[in-house]
Amino acid sequence: MIYVVILFFIILIIVLEKLIDYKNPNITASKNNVEFNNFIKKDYIMTKTELLFYRELKKITDKLDLSIFPQVDLERIINVKDNNNTDRNRIKSRTIDFTIVNNINCKIICCIELDDYTHNYKNRIQRDNFINELFSSVDIKLYRIKVGNYNMEEIQKKIEESL
Repeated sequence: MIYVVILFFIILIIVLEKLIDYKNPNITASKNNVEFNNFIKKDYIMTKTELLFYRELKKITDKLDLSIFPQVDLERIINVKDNNNTDRNRIKSRTIDFTIVNNINCKIICCIELDDYTHNYKNRIQRDNFINELFSSVDIKLYRIKVGNYNMEEIQKKIEESL
């Protein structure tokens, strides 16, 4: 009888530990050696330049009954055949500045990349060439807009042509 009581208490302790871990993710995380002090929030999701452009672009998309998603991971808009890790790594952790979709079913209409001075660097030119070829190969319209050279009427025409 004593063995049964001891066994019961051991099982009860194990179950309670599991419940505590389940209800408090910080306890589980600390067991996995995650240092939450190593993380800080970003204050902004876009640069000031991107935000100014977003506000102008939103006027167009509102007229056309479209939505804008900023800073979309390429993995959200481009699939890799057979989930090939080598190819996945080529797009993993890369984003596109603005993805424009229709409001009915979020179908991708086109994407916009703002090009500032950093796009003149050799490694950035190589990245941009890769992105250009990638978008062309998956049939997503990609418009590159030079920062400061915003002709919103021309941008609206390009978006309308993509519909």
